[in-house]
Order: sequence, then structure tokens, then C-alpha cells
Amino acid sequence: MKTIFTLALALFTSLIFADSHIIVKQNGEKIEVNYVTTKNNTVFYSLPGSSTVNEISLFAIDKVIDKKTNSVVIDNHKVDVSGKTGYKNVQLLNNDQTQGLHKGVVLTTTIHKPKGQTKSDWIADATTTLKKRAAKQGFPFVVITNQTDSTLEAVAYNY
Repeated sequence: MKTIFTLALALFTSLIFADSHIIVKQNGEKIEVNYVTTKNNTVFYSLPGSSTVNEISLFAIDKVIDKKTNSVVIDNHKVDVSGKTGYKNVQLLNNDQTQGLHKGVVLTTTIHKPKGQTKSDWIADATTTLKKRAAKQGFPFVVITNQTDSTLEAVAYNY
């Protein structure tokens, strides 16, 4: 309830003062919006003349620029997954953090269970394998969609 009130107040305030911002997406697309707030890696905004609050993943945004002061409110750089150690930059996201990102390929891997390792070690190894496969194909984000005792499935996302 507190969050809803805060968002409503921020939206109302932004509509009164018409603080216009520009969202520059990672793919270069620019959108003129009224910036509301950022919470849990999600940017809330409204389109000029509309009271509907929209949301987009923070990972899909390059910059949010205030048009009045020409200052950068949010500066978010692209994730570089090139090179041999690029898989370390692949980020695991939740499904609700993918708005504005483009769905890529489905990745699967087998969970190997060597003796002397715990279940969390098995899952960590399988996750690293998924990250390496995503980086090899140029995808900086992975969302794990299904986990069983023997397999791990994920969807890779791009800008």
C-alpha cells in the first residue's frame, strides 16, 4: 500500500510539474517520458499526457536524461560479454526484470553430481555452464525458467 501511494504521489507530482525526461534504451531508441521512480531494477515512467504508469527494466536503459537541466539521472552501461572471461559478466535476472529486453534462445544443461560436492555446488556449476553458453552467443542476461534434479533450463535475453 505504501508503494502504491508513493508511486501515485510521484506520478501526480510529475504530471503537475511536467518534468520531461528522455529514456535512451540500450538499442539507441529514445522515448520522451515523465520519469517517476526506480525500484528493484525497474524504472517507472508515464508518457506525456497520460496518467498510466509504465515500467521498463533498468537493464534495458542506457540513460535517463532530464530535459530541463540536461543532466543524466540514470547512467547504465551495456554489459560486455565478449572475450574468454565474458561469461562472468552475464547476469542472472528474475522474470520480472526483463521488460524491454528481447527474448533470445532457450538454454539447457545437465546438472552433474560429482561425489564430494553439495547440491548448491552442482547448481552453481550448471549455472556457470549456462552463462558460458549465453556469452558465447552474445547474450548478457539469463533467466532460469526450470530446474529439476538433473537439468537446468534458462532463457537468454539481449538488448
